[in-house]
Amino acid sequence: MDLNDRTKKVLQAVIDSYIQTGSPIGSTVLAKTYNFSLSSATLRNIMAELEEMGFLTHPHTSAGRVPTDKGYRYYIDSLISFDRDTQDIRDRFDQTSTIQSGDMHRLMEEASQFLAKLSHHTGVVVAPAEPEETLKHIEFVRLRGNQVLIIFVTSAGTVQNKLIELDEMIAQHELNSFSAYLDSELERGTLSEVRQRLRDRLREEKASLVRLLEQTYIASQEVRERDGEKVFIGGAGRILEAPEFADVETMRSLFRAFEDKYKLIKLLDKTVVAEGIKVFIGSENPFFEMQGCSLVVGTYQAGNVVGTLGVIGPIRMQYKQVINVVDYTSRLLSRILDERLQRGIER
Repeated sequence: MDLNDRTKKVLQAVIDSYIQTGSPIGSTVLAKTYNFSLSSATLRNIMAELEEMGFLTHPHTSAGRVPTDKGYRYYIDSLISFDRDTQDIRDRFDQTSTIQSGDMHRLMEEASQFLAKLSHHTGVVVAPAEPEETLKHIEFVRLRGNQVLIIFVTSAGTVQNKLIELDEMIAQHELNSFSAYLDSELERGTLSEVRQRLRDRLREEKASLVRLLEQTYIASQEVRERDGEKVFIGGAGRILEAPEFADVETMRSLFRAFEDKYKLIKLLDKTVVAEGIKVFIGSENPFFEMQGCSLVVGTYQAGNVVGTLGVIGPIRMQYKQVINVVDYTSRLLSRILDERLQRGIER
């Protein structure tokens, strides 16, 4: 449905005002705040027309109007624009502490907190699933005593580590040799297959390497289980700062929704096949029963690794700012993962 220019400007003004104040907007306020060169009566008629078309509604206790989900959808699709690479945006975001952890689990946590900090809402990151078949490199670093740090690197450049303690000391040069040996074996299969193939062969050579192989396998399983916690939520409490969620029952339903991570994954994974930033406004969300919430979702990618991230907040949010935050963070995380992928390939 297309609107004429005058009606578009009135709709945008109502939504801008409501986002800013949270109060229903009347024609008198619009006439005083915006330079429409229109009378209050004319503005009132235009707002009534917008209400008949489903873009606005009004609370029973107020003569002012508020946007509907349909109104917000038109606002996002047709009334506001996004300047992703303006100097102002780059300067503002670059002044914020960035995402830099080397540990994949911690990296996802940092990204969710980064989204929350920049958007002032709740940040969500869904980590990509890493099938075992992508394991490319295993490295061992001898620490104090019998402690050894195992570093796992996938073909996608994901890096995870696990600290273990051996029964006996193994020299670093032996660890290096075993690492090179495992890498050559991994070209032929998964770590499970390598483990089965090598147990008898290694037992004949050195029992300590058999035990190290077993420890490595166990550590890899623990790392994968930890990665199974795919959803990382940053700043969950921020969403409750919005006056829309002051009601106790609403707060409870929100936290129940956050606890049901499966629905979050289903919703955010819908965007993996779509390009660009997607916005789910209130009732548009088929998976997530969070009344009064909007989600702004994007994807990040490096090689074959694709994941999703986004921001959850009240329907009355600063969409232009939040979309820029999600876009910036998705590109930042993609760059970080791509750099790690290149380092993994170069190993």
